[in-house]
Amino acid sequence: MSEPAVALAFTPDPWVEGLHRHLSDHGGARVRSLVLEPAVALEESYDVLIAGHRWPALTRAFVDDVHARGRAVLGVFDSEESASRAHLLSIGVDAIVESDAAPATFVRAIAATAGNSRRAAEAPAPPVPERTGRLVVVGGAPGAGRTEVAIQLAIACRARAALLDADDVAPAVAQRLSLAIEPNLTTAIDAVEHGRGDVADACQAERSSGLTVLCGVAHSRAWLQVRPGEVVRVVEHLAAAHELVIADGVGSLEEVGAGPGRGRYATARALVAEADAIVAVCDAAPTGISRLLAWIVEARALAADVPAVVVVNRAPKVRFRRGELYDEIMASVPAVDVVFVAADRRVSDAAWRGEPVGVGPFTRALQSLAAIVAEVPRRPGPVVELDAAS
Repeated sequence: MSEPAVALAFTPDPWVEGLHRHLSDHGGARVRSLVLEPAVALEESYDVLIAGHRWPALTRAFVDDVHARGRAVLGVFDSEESASRAHLLSIGVDAIVESDAAPATFVRAIAATAGNSRRAAEAPAPPVPERTGRLVVVGGAPGAGRTEVAIQLAIACRARAALLDADDVAPAVAQRLSLAIEPNLTTAIDAVEHGRGDVADACQAERSSGLTVLCGVAHSRAWLQVRPGEVVRVVEHLAAAHELVIADGVGSLEEVGAGPGRGRYATARALVAEADAIVAVCDAAPTGISRLLAWIVEARALAADVPAVVVVNRAPKVRFRRGELYDEIMASVPAVDVVFVAADRRVSDAAWRGEPVGVGPFTRALQSLAAIVAEVPRRPGPVVELDAAS
């Protein structure tokens, strides 16, 4: 029987270097890779992932994703930290071994655990549950008024909707609605990934409308600690309690840095790929339309068949001008409809007060948008699971 292949999750713990050196010198298992980013642990081919309890990516959801690929997880605990053993067992690792165990003990544990991965590879994959609620992403080029549209759309959908600020570039919903910066999306991720509380406890209620809001990360640099798969799993929890999840923050969709699933705009890309409907917001100016077309091309590459509604914000009042815009958009964009939103001073007034927009042209147009979105069906079949490392 060939030696099992292993991936070692790299941490500064002494056992990592010691085990790597022993396996390289004496065999017993082949070290396929040293893992820094958890995405690597899902992309590489091996039998057993060996990870210590201090590795930040080692969560229940991540272990489930490793298992779904027919691989096993060997957890390494520290006898001087009494909670480490219980933690590893609680997240579902296949076996555990003490960090100061002899190398031969590690080798035996690897061999035994590798058998679990091979049996898992032969077992049928568990069915992916179907999402109960629908995800509506609000996107488009920055500066088009995307956040205002997302907020008012969620309010127009009344008690059926929850608003999620998923913008990791410029999160603004908390400030716009005078809500607390915390709890926020990071709090909800802790609840889903680590079992620390409940997603409902991470949400806040907007005072005047009662809208359920899950605010965004505290600052833009926090995107480094937020993985797209974690955000999607939060969406799944919100969608279990609400008919609609309106997600603001889907701006740039360019794949930048760190490879698929972990780049600068990976969260936005993941939300578009998972969406049941897309609301694309643009300015009425020629530059706004050209930016819309470029954005739609990128969105269609991620979600070719997802219904899209275009919102032309700060639209001209002249019917002829609107007609020209409508014809140009519908000729270039596979959109369900185009909604024109007139400029309304109530929007800026409400922003200064930190309140929802008062009744007027803006809110009436968003009522029309809510009616269109309500008719968009949920995507058929199970949604695609994202990796915990994504």
